[in-house]
Amino acid sequence: MKNLIPKLLLFVTLLLQGALACAENNAMPVADISNPARSTGIQIGDVLKRSVTFESAAPLNEISKALPAKGSRYDEIELVESRLERLEEGSKNRYRLDLSYQVFAGATKPRVMALPTQTIRISGSEQFILPAWHFWYSPLVDTSIAYAKPNVQPQQNLAGFDLNQHAVRLKLLSVMLVLVVIGLVYVNADTRWLPFCKGNFARAYQQIKRLSKHKVPDANRLRNALFSLHESFNKTYGSNVFANDIEDFISQHPRFRPLHQQMQEFFTLSNQTLFSHARQDDRELLLQVLTISKRLRDCERGV
Repeated sequence: MKNLIPKLLLFVTLLLQGALACAENNAMPVADISNPARSTGIQIGDVLKRSVTFESAAPLNEISKALPAKGSRYDEIELVESRLERLEEGSKNRYRLDLSYQVFAGATKPRVMALPTQTIRISGSEQFILPAWHFWYSPLVDTSIAYAKPNVQPQQNLAGFDLNQHAVRLKLLSVMLVLVVIGLVYVNADTRWLPFCKGNFARAYQQIKRLSKHKVPDANRLRNALFSLHESFNKTYGSNVFANDIEDFISQHPRFRPLHQQMQEFFTLSNQTLFSHARQDDRELLLQVLTISKRLRDCERGV
């Protein structure tokens, strides 16, 4: 019995040594381990990255299944990213594993923390161990937040914008817009109810324009257009105007001088149409009368 106990102790020792030797034989060679460059001044929310390069005969998808799950927590440290990349292919593939940890410690005093020791077992014959990496955690405040409240400074208000210059520009643009609209209406309006559109030639142009839009042929359209424009000449002149009275008409109303040629063309056209029996294209002549009346209206308005 006394000889049996030492033999059992020796047998257990040999088994433990064999297990350790087997574990060492199963460990994969690690080519390089890279830890964060800074180990002090780590605060809440900081991300710490470490990477390891190793060789393995296992395929990429098999190794990915053995990696620690994203979101795993180890003593107030969370694994937020795990990325595996194959660097070289061959009988022994070379891989690089990048791990990112984020610190969520709630300590109010500096203390030593560590990225966890992790054993990544790929298969029954392959595994590698990432040793712990220690660092100093520095809290944002060294005590409870109650002591920080008296020292909190009020936030400075944002600098205001000077709206005066924008208001002046807006007023100027509004005035310009109104003037432009009035100008467009003044140049193109055909209605006589507007206070600045009651000229004689404006009335004639409106009537001739309405006649030119009739789709049904009418033998009297051209005659009515000519009479309407003659009436405008007579009302502006104060009496009947004939071709020989053009110079006197212009002397009394000098603003029509640039249209001297068009006025002569109108009276020539009127004489040929009203006192000639030759067949003419009423539609084309009506458009000529419309063009002359428009120019007279614009000249009457000073455009």
